[in-house]
Amino acid sequence: MSMQTSDVGWGIWIRWVVATIIGWLAGTFAAIILSYLVVNLVYPKETNLIVGLCVGAAVGLSQKIAVRRWITLAYSWVWGAMVGIGIPFVVVVLLDELRPGAGESWWLLLLITGGAICGLLQVPALRPHTSRVYWWVLASTVSWSSAWFIDRVAGVAGFLGGGAVLGAVSCGVLLWLCKSQKAAATV
Repeated sequence: MSMQTSDVGWGIWIRWVVATIIGWLAGTFAAIILSYLVVNLVYPKETNLIVGLCVGAAVGLSQKIAVRRWITLAYSWVWGAMVGIGIPFVVVVLLDELRPGAGESWWLLLLITGGAICGLLQVPALRPHTSRVYWWVLASTVSWSSAWFIDRVAGVAGFLGGGAVLGAVSCGVLLWLCKSQKAAATV
């Protein structure tokens, strides 16, 4: 099922951005709650191990739900976000286990890598909708790493702005990919 060009525009962009912000916030709060339970019940050290998994899953699911009327995204979309964004956090935890503080020096590279992995894992979900699907890897890399960077350096404003940046950038590219495919099909 392809996106209908008459339905594409500000409506889908706003739904996507709002859904991404909601997923970003819900995933963060779920990660805080789960981390608290894990630290207090299972693992005595504080860990960010589940942050990427929770945020990735919540954002991926909220995006999938937000656009289901216009474009069908397989559940690989959600899994791709969860695993792709979870991997950098797993690496940070492993690096810190080997040498405390080691993960901190690699955070920017890990954020970029996580966005790229997420994009690669989401390619199969977009393949039915565009032939330019690999542009999504670049879009995912830029949008996720920008969101995490803003979240990390701007405090509370960054926490709120990270999801907005992620949604705005990624939906802009998603719409371009699907519109360009539709335009190419009509030529």
